[in-house]
Parts: sequence; C-alpha cells; structure tokens
Amino acid sequence: MSDINTLSAIEVIPSGKALGAEVRGIDFAQPVPDVVRDELVKIWADHLVLLFRGLKLSDDQLLSTAELFGGSQAAKSRDFFLQAGVKPGENDRVAKKPAITIISNVDGQGKAGVASEADRSLSLKWHSDNSYVEVPPTGSLLHAHTVPSKEYGGATSFNNQYLAYENLSDELKAAIEGKNCVHDDHRNTSGILRPTKKKPEKREDITGPTHPLVRIHPVTGKRALYLGRHYEWPSSYIPELDDKESEALLAKLWAAASDDSLMWSHDDWQDGDLLMWDNRCTMHARSPVDHSQARVLHRTLIKGDPVISAWGQPSAAAE
Repeated sequence: MSDINTLSAIEVIPSGKALGAEVRGIDFAQPVPDVVRDELVKIWADHLVLLFRGLKLSDDQLLSTAELFGGSQAAKSRDFFLQAGVKPGENDRVAKKPAITIISNVDGQGKAGVASEADRSLSLKWHSDNSYVEVPPTGSLLHAHTVPSKEYGGATSFNNQYLAYENLSDELKAAIEGKNCVHDDHRNTSGILRPTKKKPEKREDITGPTHPLVRIHPVTGKRALYLGRHYEWPSSYIPELDDKESEALLAKLWAAASDDSLMWSHDDWQDGDLLMWDNRCTMHARSPVDHSQARVLHRTLIKGDPVISAWGQPSAAAE
C-alpha cells in the first residue's frame, strides 16, 4: 500500500446504504497534509459519516484531528455537570480537557459497571449532537478505546437528513415552510433530566435556542431536515403552531426522519475505530449496551458555524 496520509493511499469503501463509508490510508496520529485534508472534506461531504479503523489517538491527537476540520468545542452537557458542582477530573463526563467527553461504564479499578444516569450503557434516541445550543457543532469525532463485540449491543446508527427532507410529500414541505423548532436542553440523549434541571410542565418552561426545521448545508448547499431531538410534550416544539398542531406535525416529521431506508448502522465496533459524522445533515442513535462489558470511548465536537435557515434561501441546484 502507498504511504499513509497521501492522496494515493486513500481508499473509500461506501457502505452501500443511504450514507456512510470506510476510509483507509489515513492515520490522524501522523501529520495530514492540506491537500489530503481537503480531499477528506470532499469525501465527508459525499458520505456524511466516515469510519477510520485501527487508530490509536491520544486526546491531544483527537483534538488535533478536530482542528483539521475547523476546531473543537466543548459539549454543553459539561456545563450542566459543572453547575451541579462536579469538578473537572472528578467525573468521567467532565474530563480535564474541556473539549473531550469520555463515554465510559468503567470505574477507577477498571471494572465495568451498571447502566447509569449519564447514559453510558442505555440506548440513545435519534438526535443531532448539541442542537440545543445557539451554534451547534459541525460534526463529531468518536474514538473507541475499549468496546465489546457486536453481540453485546452498542450499534451506532445514522440517518440521512438530506433524503429525509427530499422524501417529504409536497404537502408536508408546504406545512413546514417558514417554521422553526425550539430545541429543549432539559434532558440528555437518553431522555433523562440533566443535573440542576426541573421537569418542564409547559412550553414556556423550555429553554434552548430556536432553529429552522430545515437548514442549508454550507458546503453542499442542500436542504436538510433539522429536528435535533424530541421527547414527550412539552419538549421541543414549533413556536408558530399551538401545542396540538406542533405535536402532530413533529410526529410526522420524526417518522420521516427516522425511516429505515435512510439508515446505516455501525454494529461492528472495534478498538481503534474513529467515527466522524456531520451533525448538519445526519442524526444518530445507539442501541443499548450490556453494562457488564467494558466500553470506553472519547468524543470531541467539531466547532460549528451559525445555522443557515432554508427559509428565504433557494434549494441547491441539484435538488
């Protein structure tokens, strides 16, 4: 094989599904030339989710990888733990490096523990990372240090939100035109209330930014459905509609967004895997993991840019 991190070394193996590809010939522990970085940006735009295998990255190298694609940003969930009095390094969800999130069910003695309130082993519902902040991350990097074999669960699934929008009926497209969604920050990805948060009883209790239901991808120019996450009323809602209308329309959109035809699942995790996904045009979910099996992954978020609303913007020429 050609030298690592050269254009000639890159091999792209599409998943054959609506998104996703494995990329070979890249090692982010070694310098990545600009021309190779630029090619990876194109490959990412084409496939939305990229899998790199057999990497051994330190946290600093993971952060350096994020720098290649625009920089890193700390997860908002870190703030909720800090507000609850957790100090950096005391909790594996509050790593010493602000832009690193550690997803682990392993205690200080290296023993795997039970499913916890920090969603370490629970299923994760369909969502886009940190949609509940004003400037959500462009993407995410998730690096496997220790993962169980596939029979113990933990499959990470992705769906294509370009296609989710394109496949909507003309009636649904007309129904959502010009409408937005308030993104609730009360719950974590498992639907559990965050530290310091109280259960909302009405829409006025919801905190979080308002984003368009359809956003424009700044690289491809395409429209993508952008729902973030949705739990029981009065979670995220459409401010232009009353509660009943909002829930009914969101139910239709979530059904469209999570259709199996849009999905690819990475169900064969191996130590050293690195997944890179685009939060602007995908959502992801995770199946539950057998909590008796050790599972440790490190994540960083790729720094985002302000959301570009599709309202008042033309669709991409390709559409």
